[in-house]
Amino acid sequence: MTLSLCERLDSRRTNQPARLAYIIDGVERDNKTSIDHVFRIANGLIAAGIGKGDRIAVLSRNSIECAEVMTGILCSGASMVPVPNTATPEAQRNMLLDSAVKGLFVSDQYRDAALEHFVDIPSIRADLRFALETACEQFHDHTTWANTFDISSPNVHMALDEEYDILYSSGTTGIPKGIIHSHLARNLLISGTEKMEFEGGVVLTSTPLYSNTTITTWWPSVWVGATQVIMRKFNAERANELIRDYAITHAMLVPVQYQRMWASPNHSPDNWKSVKWLFSTSAPLSAVMKEKILKDTSAQLLEFYGLTEGGVATTLIARKAAELGKLGSVGQVQPGGELKILGENGELLGPNESGEIVGRAGIMSDGYLNREEATKAMHWFDEQGRLFYRSGDVGYLDEDGWLFLSDRIKDMILSGGQNIYATDLEQALNAMPDVVESAVVAKPSEEWGETPWAFVVRRADSERVEEDIRFDANKRLSPIQAIAGVTFMDELPRSDIGKILKRQLRDTF
Repeated sequence: MTLSLCERLDSRRTNQPARLAYIIDGVERDNKTSIDHVFRIANGLIAAGIGKGDRIAVLSRNSIECAEVMTGILCSGASMVPVPNTATPEAQRNMLLDSAVKGLFVSDQYRDAALEHFVDIPSIRADLRFALETACEQFHDHTTWANTFDISSPNVHMALDEEYDILYSSGTTGIPKGIIHSHLARNLLISGTEKMEFEGGVVLTSTPLYSNTTITTWWPSVWVGATQVIMRKFNAERANELIRDYAITHAMLVPVQYQRMWASPNHSPDNWKSVKWLFSTSAPLSAVMKEKILKDTSAQLLEFYGLTEGGVATTLIARKAAELGKLGSVGQVQPGGELKILGENGELLGPNESGEIVGRAGIMSDGYLNREEATKAMHWFDEQGRLFYRSGDVGYLDEDGWLFLSDRIKDMILSGGQNIYATDLEQALNAMPDVVESAVVAKPSEEWGETPWAFVVRRADSERVEEDIRFDANKRLSPIQAIAGVTFMDELPRSDIGKILKRQLRDTF
């Protein structure tokens, strides 16, 4: 079986030329203009000898140009490598070396770093270094280059087992692991969204285009032709305006974005009348936040839990979960998938017993690029020899098969020989009226080995001190769970997709 994005784009350009493909900062790009440019990029890459088996990188802020280049790379038959712009230049260089990309597209913000760190990478051809915006001697103007090529469809068909992309984490040192996705894995995203009305929809894209979170909705939108309203950088008040002004129908938002949008002065249920589907991933969405979303919108809210690597995957249909009293869960295993819970010695655990979550699903990556040992370490096989992926997360399945998360294995606190789940402590803190959000990590302790320490964002109007917060939280916890100390912060450190960076908090000790 083969797939052709080119055929779908060509048909859309003919049948819906005036429909908007992208909107950003009030600038609109219709299908014909956008697809013409995508095909020129693809034809230019093909003319340069790029095709199946090759990789092309993009290092850019969110922009229409970035989205079109990503699409053009796929239409050429090559694999795209979207480089996290939040990573250090050292880490980015390691990603480019590791993936052996032959070309690189860079936006203005990262061009100086590219000039200093990337121009000597041997795999990147001098004729395939492009500036998305402002050209220089080393980086050619990508629009001028693309305009020398034809707008006809490249007519490239991809086999399901061929490479679609390589995604890297936003590492700061060393060589981050590159996760390989096939066209099969990515097109299972499309089949999973067939009933979600993306065709004809207007999709808010507010997370970075290089992230797996964004690709979850960006790729189905490109495939079926939804209009995408792109934010260069997330701002809660502006996001509320875009939802209202463009009658957004679909949005993938991470939990911290939901929290900030609901806390924004311009939040109103009226803004959300057009929204049909809302999605959340990257971190657990609290039951309290889910209740607020269900109350203020008529949208279907889906929470996805899983790995960028695939294998472990659940979906929570929030309205169904609310009816069953399961909003604290991250849902049930997706159709065709299977989850198991492992004890400390690898034994299978039963309902309501916490252990490491392992799973298998329709979407499973091809492992880590050039990391055979890391790929093997992720594998677990059952008695029938079937492959499961290890999640590194701790949780349990209840008697009805709903998954509840406890913690990351690396974030678990071992105090006095007892395992303490930081999420339990954070829930107690976050339930307090003076607390906006919190993160609990292990602090080294001579007496206990490790002891829980809380970092708390206090409400602006609160006059309570750290010891007040600690005392009240500990009244909600068992003596074993007692928090040793509290540090107030203006904000918690987060990744580009909203995950709290607990490593940075631990490094403060």
